[in-house]
Amino acid sequence: MTITLRPACSADYPFALSLYVQTIKPLAITWMEWVDTNQEAQFARLWRPADTRIIVLNGQEIGWVEFRQTCDEVFLKQLYISPAYQRQGIGSQVLRLLLEEQREAAKSMALFVLKNNPALSFYRRHGFDVVQETPTRFVMRREIDEAA
Repeated sequence: MTITLRPACSADYPFALSLYVQTIKPLAITWMEWVDTNQEAQFARLWRPADTRIIVLNGQEIGWVEFRQTCDEVFLKQLYISPAYQRQGIGSQVLRLLLEEQREAAKSMALFVLKNNPALSFYRRHGFDVVQETPTRFVMRREIDEAA
């Protein structure tokens, strides 16, 4: 299994939007009214190809990850893997790649995760701790110099 992360480009927008809606909508409707046109408009405003990498497995695009470095911390904004490829160690491999890549540039990695997202246990397994919460999300953080 060969996982690579390639830079995203504007042509990746339809793939990223489709995967975002497919994976986050079932979780988000617990907390809010989901209106497709509103969510698509918001996604369009927030889409940042320069901060995004496409997850490629054996030549096939199966997900995407967006992150941004601020001072000495990396903020993991989004990590989506197609449902058919989830729970196969791909997310773990992607996270290890990001942590290794950012080891020299940042001291910690932080993220938001919806409270009802099964990924919460994934992040805990990889050393993230809840450091704050909102009514709908947890803020999680871990040191980068720790093993993933």
